[in-house]
Amino acid sequence: QICEIINPINCDTATVSVTVTAPAIVANDDVFSIENCTSVGLLGSVLINDSINGNPVVASAVNISLVSGLNSNIQLDNLGNINILNGTIPGTYVLTYQICEKSNTENCDTAVITIIIKDSTAPVFASLPVQSTIQCSTTPDFAQATATDTCSSVTLTFVDATVQGSCIGSYTITRTWTATDLAGNAITASQRISVQDTNGPTTTTEFASNINVNCDAIPLKPELIFTDNCSTVSPALFTEKITNSSLNSYSIVREWSVSDSCGNVSKFTQIVNVTASNNATPIVSSACNGDSSTINIFNLLPEGTLINGTWTDVDNTGALQGNILSPFGLTLGNKVFEYRINDEMCPKSIQLTVNINDDCIVLGCGNIKVHNAFSPNGDGINEVFVIDNIENTTCYQENTVEIYNRWGVLVFETKNYNNQTNNFEGISRGRTTISQSSGLPTGTYFYILNYSAINGNGKVEIKKLDGYLYLSK
Repeated sequence: QICEIINPINCDTATVSVTVTAPAIVANDDVFSIENCTSVGLLGSVLINDSINGNPVVASAVNISLVSGLNSNIQLDNLGNINILNGTIPGTYVLTYQICEKSNTENCDTAVITIIIKDSTAPVFASLPVQSTIQCSTTPDFAQATATDTCSSVTLTFVDATVQGSCIGSYTITRTWTATDLAGNAITASQRISVQDTNGPTTTTEFASNINVNCDAIPLKPELIFTDNCSTVSPALFTEKITNSSLNSYSIVREWSVSDSCGNVSKFTQIVNVTASNNATPIVSSACNGDSSTINIFNLLPEGTLINGTWTDVDNTGALQGNILSPFGLTLGNKVFEYRINDEMCPKSIQLTVNINDDCIVLGCGNIKVHNAFSPNGDGINEVFVIDNIENTTCYQENTVEIYNRWGVLVFETKNYNNQTNNFEGISRGRTTISQSSGLPTGTYFYILNYSAINGNGKVEIKKLDGYLYLSK
């Protein structure tokens, strides 16, 4: 409003508009590069290329903060300084920061910080064992490689390469390790193990290396089975020779020579010391004089006995023709026959004693006989009710036994009675009893025995025996 001084009421008014604009704040992108991952500390300031109204930014005039890409090993302070801490892994890191005027906190701008940490140094291996040589029976055991890196963790891989030797059991294995860090820097190291076969074959067959025998008991050559821990086994070369020969003894030397595909040779020896004595060997057999069939007594000799000898009927039975014996009709008792082998290396005499019996002659059935007294008192004598021949089921196929007390009460009954396992021991076991499985008192009882028998016409008939039975204790 304006008014005249001389006329203060002569006035007029007007409006004045003043526009105040915020200064232009500009944050520019920054790129920092570290050639060696071990370099740490201050990289620089992100504010150095930022401006307000075209003027360099003064740190005290702005608030600065990270809005993305936060990393505990990368720090941005309130002066705009970027610091790298120890242990930061090589790579490229992208962070976004923001600056705002302190006097006008809504006047802000953002920019990107790119930090490149380089790693051009490969990992370092700890020492590996030197080349070693082992037997083929031993499994190659490689050491576990270890490697370290100044900047990052290390990944270990390996590849095995096998070179075959001159035979199956000979070869070389080379294990090549590769250590790679996170930047892709790699280094290799190798360990070599040579495998060789210097041991000959062995046998899985147990056999005696030294044997003392009579000339009639020389064992057969053992069939050895050979094996090798690494290689194939060639067929064995076997030799047998007689040494130390004298009038009454000699030795048999058996030798097996066997090799594997690597040329290793093993020898196995068995020495059989033989005594050439002419002692008669006794053997015993039997035959029935009711049997009309003949016996080839060669079959009674020990297995492996030569059959080029001669037989002599020592007792002059007249029943021996060559090697065929006819026992029919001979008198009972022992009959002696001698077999001789006139072998220069091992003369031999075998004395065969044949017991002539009448076991093959069928006898008649024994009579059924009831023993009508017994004493089940635990002394081991006459403990059960005995029926002679009742167990001969060929003659007496079936039977039943019933026993009653003096009042006619059934105290025991059974089918197919026998004197061993199905017998009357003075224990109540009837359909109607005084006391089941209790010991019966001393007294007189009555038995009834029904049994089947074969009559003279070959037919089965039922017979019955009954009578008094006395039980005492």
